[in-house]
Amino acid sequence: MSIDYMSDLNEQQKQAVTTLDGPLLVLSGAGTGKTRVLTSRVAHILYGGHAYPWQILALTFTNKAANEMRFRVAQYSEISHLCGDLWMGTFHSMCLRILRSNYDVAGLRRDFLIYGEDDQKAVLKRVIVNLGFDTKEFNPSDWVEKISNIKDKGVTDFAKMDLSPNTQKILNAYNAELTNLGAIDFGDIILFVLRLFEKNHDILNKYQNQFKYILVDEFQDTNAAQMNLLKMLTADKVCPNICCVGDDDQSIYSWRGAEIRNILQFEQTYPDAKIIRLETNYRSTANILGAANSLIKNNMGRLGKDLHAAPGVDGGEPVYILTVPSDWDEAQFVAKTIARNSKNNFSSFAILIRMGSLSRTFEEEFTSHKIPYRLVGTTKFYDRAEIRDAIAYIRLLVYPFDNISFERIISKPRRGFGEGAIAKLRETGKSLMDALKIAKLSTKQEVAATEFLSAFDFDWKNTPPKDAVQQLLENSGYLKMWRESKDVDAPERLEHIRELITSVVAKYNTLPEFLEHAALMMTDDNDSEQDGKNLVSIMTIHAAKGLEFDTVFLPAWEEGIFPNEKKADSDIEEERRLAYVAITRAKTRAIITNAMVRTVFGQRLYQSPSRFVNEIDKRYVSFNGDEQPKQTYSSQKVDKPKFKTTSVVGKMVSHSEMGTGVIISEDDNILTVAFKTRGIKKVARDFVKFI
Repeated sequence: MSIDYMSDLNEQQKQAVTTLDGPLLVLSGAGTGKTRVLTSRVAHILYGGHAYPWQILALTFTNKAANEMRFRVAQYSEISHLCGDLWMGTFHSMCLRILRSNYDVAGLRRDFLIYGEDDQKAVLKRVIVNLGFDTKEFNPSDWVEKISNIKDKGVTDFAKMDLSPNTQKILNAYNAELTNLGAIDFGDIILFVLRLFEKNHDILNKYQNQFKYILVDEFQDTNAAQMNLLKMLTADKVCPNICCVGDDDQSIYSWRGAEIRNILQFEQTYPDAKIIRLETNYRSTANILGAANSLIKNNMGRLGKDLHAAPGVDGGEPVYILTVPSDWDEAQFVAKTIARNSKNNFSSFAILIRMGSLSRTFEEEFTSHKIPYRLVGTTKFYDRAEIRDAIAYIRLLVYPFDNISFERIISKPRRGFGEGAIAKLRETGKSLMDALKIAKLSTKQEVAATEFLSAFDFDWKNTPPKDAVQQLLENSGYLKMWRESKDVDAPERLEHIRELITSVVAKYNTLPEFLEHAALMMTDDNDSEQDGKNLVSIMTIHAAKGLEFDTVFLPAWEEGIFPNEKKADSDIEEERRLAYVAITRAKTRAIITNAMVRTVFGQRLYQSPSRFVNEIDKRYVSFNGDEQPKQTYSSQKVDKPKFKTTSVVGKMVSHSEMGTGVIISEDDNILTVAFKTRGIKKVARDFVKFI
């Protein structure tokens, strides 16, 4: 019986699925079905007998994407039993799998730890102080990011990098301390594999021969280290079967190391490469796609493609562009439009903002209008202090040498161990857990130390993980601390811990397996905790990538805000790509707004519309509620935003005494004008001239 993995694929998608020999770049525009192509390609390889599952390496950027891909492949019943042997996951999870198998050759201890951001800060703080630097001048948080950026460059010998003396000194001391602690950080995971391959060609050859097919999702987001890994795995092959799927027009993560040149120079890297463009969009109406296409064509650094709507999809509504007097008018307009059109389906609306600080006015207006909303980008589950505390307890149980976890939890609850006591423990030269057993302590501290150590003294290896964690957190007094806490959010914190134990830990056979999962999740960008709830989404455009909504509001399209003032000259093309991503999140309606007056960090500023507004082809837009262009057609009856077509708001005027200004509101014959030199004034219509 054959499986139907090719049904409903268009011709370009079929080509991307069946082109198996040689390097292939699939330029997949927004909403063109890239996940379907990737999963169908895996099915085609397996079902056609082109490779065994362990010969397929499929790399993603998030655990969520990897799980979605694995789930879809498993839907094909004839090959579902093969999914467990696929090498499918994030770059970091797959590299971690390689390190676990080759830890000794890589220079790591068998039970090496993976440190997340909190752990890195703690290590760096100690390192910076020990080097005699001031932590105010050398902020540990800033250095976490700086060191991450260095490691993402993929250079395995730091001495060959052009680093300042202080940077080299801190980096070397930090790496040495990680080694002492038996740990690596997130950036090390790929870097250690690169070093492993460089120094051990037999191991590199093993993986080169194993992976017959390599697939890469979101290729435009790869950094230098990830690209070096791909080059190593495909080196020396006459015709490497590497398929990279991505969209150069959606490369928006340069600030975290992504290099757009990886996708732009694919044909130089792989001279025999074939490029297939997926241009049929199954998400948005023709007008939304026309607006997005016309905007992104202003970029020079792109391979070029033109999105068009799927067959049978008409033009739809124009992209609305609205100028409002102030940021508060903008928020009120959005709130009223949602209230009028929601029909109790709030999850179909999203407000996509260039920076998080723009959310305040919308939050306040939504609250006053009783509109339920979620602010995406708030604390994720694994970023919560109580979850990180619980994980630190578990790590210390499994890895008693983990000094960073020890320092995090020894005072949760309080046990009388301040910095002085910790310093005494360090003087023993042993791990802090072992030092607690032999150090000279006060009577009170000895009692607390005995109680603390006894919480870890049980046969956790032969206890179900869920029960082991419950016992540990109970015996240590950590759960009791929150039960007795007077904090208003204490019950919620206890609920989070309960969810960790019963819903997450319970899924794993061993605690080390869970800890590895937790380490990767704490660096994952996904935040799907409230997915499926009936809430309006307020999020940054970066956070919205990969999502879609029926109606999308795009506020603050103003010079200095979008494009961002700092990037307007240095990286205007990435800002434009960000605008392209924002527009293509909309399925049926996109509404762009700009305010003439906006309060930014407490200062009232007079704004001008974003240059991106003028770059959108006027055939696809409607300004301030004008009638739809004649070439557009409405696919369904919807309540459109009602704009005042005869309003003079937004027009320039001159006054004999006050000079020139912009009308920001009108009340019959009285106009409120924002004058360039005199501020906001009310004047009679008869005393101004329209210019």
